[in-house]
Amino acid sequence: MKDIKSVSMKNQILGETVAFLNQEKMDCPVTQEGLVELISQLVYYKEEGKSLYPEIYVFDDIDLIKKVIPTSQFCPIGTGEKTKATMLKALKKCAPLTDGGWVIYILRKENAFDYGVFRNGTPIHSVSISEALIDSGSEDLKAILIHQVAEKIIEVRGVTADSLLISFGSQHDSTNSPTENLSKFVDKIILNVPETLKEASKNFFVKLFLEVLQKGHGTLACVIKGSKNEIPKRLEDGIKLSERINVPKMIAELIDKGDLKANSILEGRFSLIAGMMQSDGITVFTDKGEVAAYNVFVKHPEKFLKGITTGGARSRTFLTLSILIGNGLEAAYIQSQDGKIEYK
Repeated sequence: MKDIKSVSMKNQILGETVAFLNQEKMDCPVTQEGLVELISQLVYYKEEGKSLYPEIYVFDDIDLIKKVIPTSQFCPIGTGEKTKATMLKALKKCAPLTDGGWVIYILRKENAFDYGVFRNGTPIHSVSISEALIDSGSEDLKAILIHQVAEKIIEVRGVTADSLLISFGSQHDSTNSPTENLSKFVDKIILNVPETLKEASKNFFVKLFLEVLQKGHGTLACVIKGSKNEIPKRLEDGIKLSERINVPKMIAELIDKGDLKANSILEGRFSLIAGMMQSDGITVFTDKGEVAAYNVFVKHPEKFLKGITTGGARSRTFLTLSILIGNGLEAAYIQSQDGKIEYK
């Protein structure tokens, strides 16, 4: 009888988290074990049959977090012994509370974990928590983020260490974060947005694309020049908006007025555009931060795609859009249902 070789993905993830925490100077045996369990739980996380996509932040100094995000709102939920069981309890008790921008926190103390939820209490175009704590964070902050970025893909990010991307599917290249190409595509959408509104506009669109990504829905998008009111003829087979959705203009009005009505309008457009992106076909953006059309279809030029046998209709459409770059299109984007993202 042949010997059986046992391969544990959990051991591999543990080894990676040990190295990750060492780089972040947050090494701790309990945190290591807790991270592995959280990663495993987040892959198919549900409460009452509803899929949830909570962000979990682990940090050591809540007062420093409040200084970095002065508009943050905290709601403590519980405390427990410094064990992986408490980390899992934090997920269980707090995940259902993470609608409306709330995220989970786990505060590491000498002999205990405190946990609860917090949010950045500013409008939807404001700097995200991950941007403030991770992307623009300092080594002194000592904070890490664990979240599901797409179906079967968990990302662990810190301030100094290379991000960990753990794929539980077979289709994804785990060496590239889906969020990298997403960010590059958004840069094309805001290319000709006024400088004073670029950061806020990027925050809005990144949150928008992440919303669609986390829902596990595939989408196609492209960018055209915003200097003309017309769209290229090849993109006319769809729903062209008689009045483009000008996101930077709405953000400017919100900044100027700062009232609930302006904020409500911006949030409403957020949901509307997300729905457009989850429709069949292509969503057409301009490089001035506008939505020009959606539910757009293009004909596949067989002479260019001849011989291509892999991928479905969405992949072929992305290849078609790629061919059109420089001839009416500025950029093309595809997001598959398993979270794989390509950008050209």
